[in-house]
Amino acid sequence: MHLGIALAALAGAAPALADDFADLRVDVSGLRSYKGRVVLALWADATDSSKYPNHTKIQFRDERPGDPPCDFANFPVCIRSIGSLQNLTVSYTFPPIPEGDYAVFVFHDENSNGIFDTGLFKRPIEGRGFSQTLPEDVNPVAARIGFYKARFALAAPRTLVIGLRYPPRF
Repeated sequence: MHLGIALAALAGAAPALADDFADLRVDVSGLRSYKGRVVLALWADATDSSKYPNHTKIQFRDERPGDPPCDFANFPVCIRSIGSLQNLTVSYTFPPIPEGDYAVFVFHDENSNGIFDTGLFKRPIEGRGFSQTLPEDVNPVAARIGFYKARFALAAPRTLVIGLRYPPRF
């Protein structure tokens, strides 16, 4: 009898665990060309959030069907990319991720090298955008915005719209 009660309690607990996860959809607008790919970096609020948005220290994984879920227990950042750009807007839905605080950094990797390219004095060369930040609020010659300015809470399914800002061409 006690085993039956324990199994019933476990069965009732399973849906509660599923409620601790939510989908995150990111809509990216403002691409200026069909070249390259769009790279999305989803950062969890962790000790490594001070490195936001430097994604070069993490493993790069392309978007593809059956992509494994983000592993925030082992990596503070989850990277996905969208290639074969058919429109000047793209969308990506991260599989259910744990509820919590996050920030998103997106860049248009026009040369498909997997790196957010910067030039002289570390000025950005490629278009980029941040969660919770309008494109016009992104400094066209400064490379970063802090994690806490881009941070948002994820407690239910959510859609973020991120507009890209490109640096001026000299």
